[in-house]
Amino acid sequence: MASSYTTRLRTELIGTGEQSNSWGNTTNNNFSNIFDEAISAVYSKNLGSESSPYTLTYGQGPVTQANNEDRQAAIRFHGHTSAFIIQQESSPQLHDRIYIIINDGTASGTIQMKLEGTSTVSEIVPPGGRAVIATDGTNFYTILSSGASNKNWRTVTAATDNVFSGENILVDTTSNQITLTLPASMGAANVGEEIRFMDLAGTFDTNALTIARNGANIYGAAADLTVSTEDAAFSLVYTGTAQGWKITEK
Repeated sequence: MASSYTTRLRTELIGTGEQSNSWGNTTNNNFSNIFDEAISAVYSKNLGSESSPYTLTYGQGPVTQANNEDRQAAIRFHGHTSAFIIQQESSPQLHDRIYIIINDGTASGTIQMKLEGTSTVSEIVPPGGRAVIATDGTNFYTILSSGASNKNWRTVTAATDNVFSGENILVDTTSNQITLTLPASMGAANVGEEIRFMDLAGTFDTNALTIARNGANIYGAAADLTVSTEDAAFSLVYTGTAQGWKITEK
């Protein structure tokens, strides 16, 4: 019987009667490479030359870290300045897994998780953020998160930009009005996600901020939100498909 491989870590399972007098090599490889990486490795992935969505490699047996990024205990993403979707490979199959994500991207370099072959993007990690994220092969769940959502603020001056859950946005409308687009594909799994906004220059009354709903309701209405109050500072929290995004602070 030929060897087979486990679903999660792609560990080699020696078939009955196989590898006589050499099974020790496979066992050592399982422990010294696969288990060692899955328990304690911090793998660094430069996304600067990659395109989104990026699929984590998923090789079987004792391959290099670069050929099985999926099984690394923690993955540090860096080199990106725009939003990146990171997806779990569907071949040979989607699987349950716990990921430790370190996002050292800058500017708008959020990390968003999804499963290959599906359209739902969730569990967004903002630049500077760290998160422990689990998947059951169907959905993603954030277990722990820290970093950017607590301390880092991103300044926006361009006329248009995208914002993501967990971000803190300093909006500077000194020179122009600004439209910020909310995350797409929001659903039940996103309830409770929050984005903070602040009028950095006190110019919303001159050049307003528009928050584009991107398919989700805002206060139960299918309409964008315009903020024209000087020095406004508030949070939007996603409450579900009916009401959508609602303000929690004024």
